[in-house]
Amino acid sequence: MTNLNTTTGLINIQEYPIREPQNAQELVNLVQNTISQIQDKFGQMSDSIMTRIDDMGRRIDDLERNIAHIISQTNAELP
Repeated sequence: MTNLNTTTGLINIQEYPIREPQNAQELVNLVQNTISQIQDKFGQMSDSIMTRIDDMGRRIDDLERNIAHIISQTNAELP
């Protein structure tokens, strides 16, 4: 069995053994559930990435403002 890294938020497959489908409907259900779980996880990761990008954008904006302020103070002090 594969053991995926849980620190990245992935599932430890050994903790959730998958029973072999007994018929076509069980296989369809298994595939649909798996796809749904993957979509949910992708959505969570996407939201997390977007939050981090937004935070980084705010930090960059703050840095630009601070640099502009320092430059204007330096220019004001020059003879």
